[in-house]
Amino acid sequence: MFQFANKEIIYQKRNGIAYIQFSRLLKYHVKHAYTLKAEGIDFSGNSVLEAESYEKLATALDIDATTIVKPKQTHTSVVKCIDGIQDRELLENVDGLITDKKNVTLSTKNADCILFLFYDPVKKVIANVHSGWKGTFQKIAEKTVVKMINYYQCDPKDIICCICPSIRKCHFEVDEDVKILCEEIFKFTGKIEKFITVGEIKDGKQKYMIDTIRINQLLLTALGIKEKNIIDSNICSVCHSDKIASYRVEGKNYQRATAVICL
Repeated sequence: MFQFANKEIIYQKRNGIAYIQFSRLLKYHVKHAYTLKAEGIDFSGNSVLEAESYEKLATALDIDATTIVKPKQTHTSVVKCIDGIQDRELLENVDGLITDKKNVTLSTKNADCILFLFYDPVKKVIANVHSGWKGTFQKIAEKTVVKMINYYQCDPKDIICCICPSIRKCHFEVDEDVKILCEEIFKFTGKIEKFITVGEIKDGKQKYMIDTIRINQLLLTALGIKEKNIIDSNICSVCHSDKIASYRVEGKNYQRATAVICL
């Protein structure tokens, strides 16, 4: 069995598909999952295998596969409010989804990028957000919460945020250009030293390690989300690439995982 970093994570394997769930969301009976690697399961591209994988996941969670909304992620900061099942052509260049509708399943995919699952138990609103380093630098998680506040009258102190497995600071190595960009964007926090450290020198180039999880935590708490309501899986996709999809480990033939959430 996969060894987890904290007790907030529950391992499940049903209908030939393995996934994790957050105990905090289960407390509110919110259907959700983040998929792990399993034979015959892959969420990459628009393939027959992908369709079959969604069917298996839907059956495991007891949801209707036809209710799954799948955005075409392109590392944007675009967050869309969903009122019903959407044609995928309407979800071009969308990396975040929000809804207050029942029986609408929001999905995102990753292979190192961060996936956030948001839930407001008071207003009964959910969100699912894909945020790679580009999305983090564009503050897509922050923009999602602002939209939840403005469009659905959510109070940030009620919002729960669950952070799925992703690449962590221990492996998110970047060149100086990305480090400088990060410093420019987030210097207002006054906490640059908390999420950028000097890495190794490789091929004559100085490398840097960036903690995108910490950056997002700072942005979310600044909006009023309580620290105790930000539940991190604490699972690095690179450290656990035998179980978690990772582009940096697998290269061009990488698989993708999916995170889904439904009221």
